[in-house]
Amino acid sequence: MTTNTQAQRTPCECFSRSMGFIRPVSNFNIGKYSEFCERKTFTEANCLSAGQRHSELMKKAA
Repeated sequence: MTTNTQAQRTPCECFSRSMGFIRPVSNFNIGKYSEFCERKTFTEANCLSAGQRHSELMKKAA
């Protein structure tokens, strides 16, 4: 017996903060969705508070 796993899956809802509220991306209008798609993500390693990078910046600031 074969089953169609695609039909059994529940769609995953993506939420994002918009105008101070957390809302599902599927409810965004076309302009807000366009802004959402243009956003850039970052990793903690590239964040200013990450270890060595933070120390280097603090030394330059002193």
